Amino acid sequence: MKKMIFLLLTVVLFIFLSACNSSTDKPMTDSKAGNEPKSGGILKFAQSAEPTTLDPYIWSIINDRNGFIQIFNSLMEYDPKTLQPVPGIVKETKLSEDGLTYDLIIVSDVMFHNGKKMTSDDVKYSLDRAMAKEAARTSTLLKSIKEVKVVDDTHLKVILSNKDSLLLDAFVEVFVTPNDPSISHSNHPVGTGPFIFDKWNRNEKIVLKKNPNYWKKGLPYLDGMEIVTIPDAEVKLLQLINGQVDVIENVPISKVTETSKNPNLSVARIADELTTANYFMLMNDSKTPFNNVKFRQAINYALDRAKMKQALFGNFVVRSTSVPSSNPNFNPDTIKYDKDLNKAKQLLKESGYNNEKLELIYHKNDMMYDIVAQIADQSLKELGVNVELKGIEIAQWVEKVFNKKQFDLALTSSVPKPNTIDMLYHMYGKQNGGAIQWNNKEWYDKLLSVSQMSTEEGKKALMDLQKVVLEESPGIIVGGFVQSAGLSIKTHGFIPSPQAKMYFESVWKD
Repeated sequence: MKKMIFLLLTVVLFIFLSACNSSTDKPMTDSKAGNEPKSGGILKFAQSAEPTTLDPYIWSIINDRNGFIQIFNSLMEYDPKTLQPVPGIVKETKLSEDGLTYDLIIVSDVMFHNGKKMTSDDVKYSLDRAMAKEAARTSTLLKSIKEVKVVDDTHLKVILSNKDSLLLDAFVEVFVTPNDPSISHSNHPVGTGPFIFDKWNRNEKIVLKKNPNYWKKGLPYLDGMEIVTIPDAEVKLLQLINGQVDVIENVPISKVTETSKNPNLSVARIADELTTANYFMLMNDSKTPFNNVKFRQAINYALDRAKMKQALFGNFVVRSTSVPSSNPNFNPDTIKYDKDLNKAKQLLKESGYNNEKLELIYHKNDMMYDIVAQIADQSLKELGVNVELKGIEIAQWVEKVFNKKQFDLALTSSVPKPNTIDMLYHMYGKQNGGAIQWNNKEWYDKLLSVSQMSTEEGKKALMDLQKVVLEESPGIIVGGFVQSAGLSIKTHGFIPSPQAKMYFESVWKD
């Protein structure tokens, strides 16, 4: 059986990032600035919402990840030029001829921030954590693992119950923590990454210090970082302009052009066709009226995605599928949810909707969500749905939607990994899947078996899966999320990520 191969890139991505060096390579030169990296300085990174946790296995939102990826290393990493998995903590992998055993060799002489030397025992413990039920983002992706055996301090064997061509992709999400259950990574994380957790002033900032014993020689360049919470997008940009912060995760959409023309600032933006991120509308499929497929389809047809793109000054991709059309596994024969109000109203009528009052909640951590939510609200009202729009803090949103599942409609954004399986599973499975409660075990089982199939079988299965999920619309891809990070011109070495990851391992300041 041929190994399942997923083409993760277009030629455009290679051209776009060809000048960038992987963070695992030797120290890089900032081609735009034409200068060599220098050490020193504290970088201030501002984002719109405070992380809800720094534990890499129970996180919910992008703001969480922007914090903990500075502190932890993963088993594998994505090369920014190819988005293919490359060595991280695991420096060598060898797959047995039968495809059921991986030998993993890890980097030696890696120290945790608490002074403990990392060994294979810690990697096994981390894999066990990642496979635990509460680790919703990784547990299902690692379900092919039958057993993990420690051979010696730098060697493990991962024994599989079935072939899994995407296991190394899944390892990108497995972060190494010490084998010490007494450590509370939510509040005081201990990792092996470029920066060491120092303190967390709630609702203000997280302070990180340089890891002087970092295993990637010469990195990081910075002496430390401050992750600052600034909820107001305009205030956040003003602080960037005034030099109070060095990087913001997103420039207000109405200010992107103006910011890019500012000689003291720069904007780092991924091309529309390369972003894997999506605005996503969750629906509580466990109750009326969402348990009726015609009602869900009516909402999908009613959304005015073109208006959203216009209102967001072009920083939005009009699409209703999580698999971009440039993807080799894209199915062009699925339902196209172009706005069709007449069709939407007919479906609404056929669904038996009886004017029940519904609530659409969204998290108010950026102006973009306000705009998308307001246009979605207008679209639903135009359809004839009795809906009330409510913006809440992101921690409340997570509690209400992911934890308690007490919601009707909920708007968020999600960022899948750059492979077709995760483009589907991240949106409709994992935490989103637990919240929407779509009752289609056959679809989920088939999706999670694709990595065991041949290339031809897998491609056909993925096309079938796209067709089913778009017909069923258990949740709605509202459109592609486009992020434009803002940076001081004195900040160098930053590489924008299609997954909206804010890495600072190789960044330096003038």
